[in-house]
Amino acid sequence: MDDHNIAIVGLGRIGTAFLREILAAKDGYCLKLVCVVEKQETEGKQLAREKGIRIATLDELIELNVGVDVIFDLTGNAAFGEELRARLTNMKNDYTNVAPLNITRLIWALISDEYLPAVHGTRYQAIADTLLEQARAGIIK
Repeated sequence: MDDHNIAIVGLGRIGTAFLREILAAKDGYCLKLVCVVEKQETEGKQLAREKGIRIATLDELIELNVGVDVIFDLTGNAAFGEELRARLTNMKNDYTNVAPLNITRLIWALISDEYLPAVHGTRYQAIADTLLEQARAGIIK
């Protein structure tokens, strides 16, 4: 089976968790992380740097053209996702897909036993996610 070249855009709380799971995924998932995109200095960006993963700009990602099969947009910004799709279209790239959230959750479910917190979550969702993580870790009951 061929590898699927993927990129992750957005390495905040959710993107960093997703990156960790991709890095920990067992052989056989056929996922090859080509690059990540993150403007800010985040824990996820530092992790990518430590693991030798290419940190690209959005322009560099777009220039990879069909070198990326799937882009996981974990920025939590719906307008950004639309801009990303538009830029791919402007490059006549109808091959690369920006994964919808339900596909991102499916990939997560296949490679992880953990819970993926809400990407577009509110403050209340973040609190609920934290409590769920603590309960699973046995910190609270």
